[in-house]
Amino acid sequence: MIIDLNQLLYKDKIEINEVLSYDKSYLENTDILSLNDVKVDGVIEKDYEENTLIKLSVLGIMDLKDAITLEKVPYSFTIEIEEILENSLKTLDLIEFLWHYIVLEIPIRYTKSDIKELKDVYLDVYSEGEKEENNPFKDFFKE
Repeated sequence: MIIDLNQLLYKDKIEINEVLSYDKSYLENTDILSLNDVKVDGVIEKDYEENTLIKLSVLGIMDLKDAITLEKVPYSFTIEIEEILENSLKTLDLIEFLWHYIVLEIPIRYTKSDIKELKDVYLDVYSEGEKEENNPFKDFFKE
C-alpha cells in the first residue's frame, strides 16, 4: 500500500486503518512460516516543527517453528511505532516500512511446550521467573 505524503500539504493528517497481507517472498530467509493479515491503525501528520511524524499500532500473528517440537505455532505480536520520517519523502510504501519492524519482533526461540514436561527431559529448562532465581550473576551489577 503506497501512501501519498503530499496529502499533508492540504490535510492535517492522513489516517491509516488497513489490513495488510505479505506474500511468501517476504518470508524467505526468515524464521516466519506464515504471516497472517496484519492490522495497522494510526496517523501520519506534521508536528510543530513541520516534521512528518508517523504513529502506528500494529497487530498480527506469525507462525513460527516451536523451538522444542519443531511444530508450527502461532505467535501474536503488537508493535507501537512513533517515528519521524524524512521530509523529502513524497510517498511511503507501508508494507515495506512495516516489514522492518515485523522482522525485529521474531523471537530467537519460542515454544508452546509445557515447561514441567520439558524439565523431566532437559536439565537446563527454566521458566522466566525461575531463570532469575537460579542465575548466579543476578547480583553482579547491583551496587
